Amino acid sequence: MISGINILAYILLCTTLAHAVPLQLNERRDLAHVIPLRLDKRGGLPAFPIRLNKRAISQDLLDTFSLYEQYSAAAYCADNNVPSSNGTAITCVAGNCPQVQADGAESVIEFQNIGSGDATGFVALDHTTQQIIISFRGSQSLQNFVADAEFPLSPSTICTGCEVHTGFLDSWTSVKSLVQGAVETARTTYPSYGVVSTGHSLGAALATLAAADLRNGGYGVSLYTYGSPMVGNIALATFITAQDANFRITHANDLVPKLPGYGLGYAHVSPEYWITSATGVVVTVDDVQTSEGVVDVQGNEGQPGGDLGDHLFYFNEVAACGPDVLGLEGLVWGGEVEAVQLKL
Repeated sequence: MISGINILAYILLCTTLAHAVPLQLNERRDLAHVIPLRLDKRGGLPAFPIRLNKRAISQDLLDTFSLYEQYSAAAYCADNNVPSSNGTAITCVAGNCPQVQADGAESVIEFQNIGSGDATGFVALDHTTQQIIISFRGSQSLQNFVADAEFPLSPSTICTGCEVHTGFLDSWTSVKSLVQGAVETARTTYPSYGVVSTGHSLGAALATLAAADLRNGGYGVSLYTYGSPMVGNIALATFITAQDANFRITHANDLVPKLPGYGLGYAHVSPEYWITSATGVVVTVDDVQTSEGVVDVQGNEGQPGGDLGDHLFYFNEVAACGPDVLGLEGLVWGGEVEAVQLKL
């Protein structure tokens, strides 16, 4: 059993390692705030810099980001995770998924606390957008936090040389057949529907693995993640990035996307869509900056320290349906002391 102190120690350790970065990135911080870094084709150390891509996103894309953030939020709502309630409407008692409810989304399958990592979420049908949506909940139970802390890398069959965060891999494996079966059933009935995989925090990590495996199985899957931690090594990040249709969304100085850290052999799926506006502010297209590269020290990663408050707000209070599972007060980031409520 892990305590709040152990969780805090893990966060502080990962933050320290993430910014130690034995990839010689610290020596290049003078360039890092101007340009992100790409890796060479062998998956080795950063080979050459690529200038930050500041292309504007469209209002339609921003609206899509907002919609799937609401699906990610819905996964925190207990009424959407009841296995006996398959076929019911997706709703949010916290009122933070209005577009999902307006679309009349309904579950194909709901699952709760599966496996040692308590994987939780649903597969739903949105007949308005004609999409099959897979949504995973972020950390809420003790077992979720145990899974979060299992950060050593383990081999994966997703691609040659791919290694994945052990806790995330075990959690995804526990529901893989269930989710894939639900998607197959839905796609058989609605063959023209697209497939979307989404989630926030831990849920984002599981959504990433789900998308990769389903794509390998022949499905075209669009991936929308919010506040995702790093999921695996450079080989994994490079492979998933090459699959395309990835939208990794971060917010301001959210701490979680910086973990477990480049220093532990991790890398990020690209591209990143970094929301620069403050928590509680309506997001506009001008608030989103785009950067590319699986080792990317721009965007969210380029901000010193980390803010757990920023982790909880993506277009709205994404985890509002869930309880405040851990209060951490007097947390010091970048010399500032702030009281926060942590939901990973």
